[in-house]
Amino acid sequence: MLPTLLKCPRVGHKTFENSLPSITVGDANTASQISKIVRAHSSVLDELQMQYQPGELQKADLVAASTMFTHRRFVLQTFENHKQLFKHSACCIFQFQTTIAGSGENFVFGIFITDGDRNLIDYCVDTALAHKRRPVLHRLMRAVCTASSVARRLDH
Repeated sequence: MLPTLLKCPRVGHKTFENSLPSITVGDANTASQISKIVRAHSSVLDELQMQYQPGELQKADLVAASTMFTHRRFVLQTFENHKQLFKHSACCIFQFQTTIAGSGENFVFGIFITDGDRNLIDYCVDTALAHKRRPVLHRLMRAVCTASSVARRLDH
């Protein structure tokens, strides 16, 4: 599956906007975006058309994802909470971040998870400086996810 590129919206953070001209819907590992497709439990063929048992490819994807994202427990817990959905639907995990000038450390805006149809399943924002992180992440979710799923998740 080839990744899709979406124009990065204005998020109110110039440094981040300049570093990420487009959002990759698919696997990505850059200074501004980390994302990973996790295949459905029912997926049995890899990209080379090799056959696997149901769940094997998903498990391999989850093992890889567990080392990529800042909020590992959130990712694994969300997956566990929605395992019925992910039996037949892939998901994509997105993390957006910027590099702090001077220290070089990552400032993570947050993480969100979508299903294979780009419906927002759940999201996570650190409580520290949440007032700076949340507006940026919400704008990114609106750019990537279906409008109805974002409205359902944010306006409840």
